[in-house]
Amino acid sequence: MAAASQISVKCPGAECTRIHGSWYKTFITNAPIADLMLVLARTDPTTGPLGGVTGFLLEPGLAGLRIGPAQRKMGLRTAPLSEVSLEDVYVPDSAVLGQVGGGVTVFTTGMDWERIGLFAAHLGTMERLLQHSIQYARTWHQFGQPIGKFQAISHRIADLSALLEAVRLLLYRAAWQLGRSRRVSLDAAMAKLLVSETLVQVALATVQIHGGYGYMEGESERALRDAVGSTLYSGTSEMQRNIIARWLGL
Repeated sequence: MAAASQISVKCPGAECTRIHGSWYKTFITNAPIADLMLVLARTDPTTGPLGGVTGFLLEPGLAGLRIGPAQRKMGLRTAPLSEVSLEDVYVPDSAVLGQVGGGVTVFTTGMDWERIGLFAAHLGTMERLLQHSIQYARTWHQFGQPIGKFQAISHRIADLSALLEAVRLLLYRAAWQLGRSRRVSLDAAMAKLLVSETLVQVALATVQIHGGYGYMEGESERALRDAVGSTLYSGTSEMQRNIIARWLGL
């Protein structure tokens, strides 16, 4: 999903829309393998920054739509990412998603679902990492006993287990709200913020509990690299704090 600031205008005498001018956006997740792309473009510049935006579904291969090569990144290497650019792209009116001028609703609703549904999967990742650490703490010995007997290890795992259950309840509450209310942006932002940052804590702890083995290439270090990305995609942690602050009237 990408947002364009260029104005979209009707093509003279044709049932199509022209997204005119040169435009590009970096860091589009799954762009190299996507079957459809959602582009948000301004269709009425007179309605202010939150109005007059329309969503368009574009297919790769459309004239003027260019998808760059996959870029290397720190983690999430099974989800390719690239730049997308548009140059005088013409699309049929059937490409409009929802209603003309309804793009902001499409975007905010989509982001609420993404921040709740996508991050529910991170709960499972945290559970797996904690079980991985518990098993290691039970079987790896130092000074004649399992390292789980040392409070530096056992207390850390205990704290993270309690934190996991807390963010689980927060995310479940947000999901419950999603099915009952249209005003879930605050719940989604809180859930996204705390789940992503807790995931980083759990992943980092897993590496440290495993010591040198955790730093070597494998599940622990891969999970940490992937976890860092969760604080960036779907809106950075700083953006979630901005959303929460606005809902609180700040």
